[in-house]
Amino acid sequence: MTTPKPTKAQAAALTLLAKGGAYRSSRAFADSTVHADGGRITGPTANALVRNKWAVWGPEVSLRKPLLLTDAGRAHLPAGRNTEK
Repeated sequence: MTTPKPTKAQAAALTLLAKGGAYRSSRAFADSTVHADGGRITGPTANALVRNKWAVWGPEVSLRKPLLLTDAGRAHLPAGRNTEK
């Protein structure tokens, strides 16, 4: 089984996650959009990142559930965008 490559939207989302600070509001039950510095990640894109193990949901803090980049997701970042944990 080969590892899938991220789509253009997923690659952009991984870049946003590398910058840090991406979260989903726990108050917005119907909205699964992830808010990040510099943009938003749609619910389906966030779900695809989690499904492919490129990101994981962190523990809820102050009604915000963070979406965190994994090492597998970091491997798909463009050269020069690879950030420290």
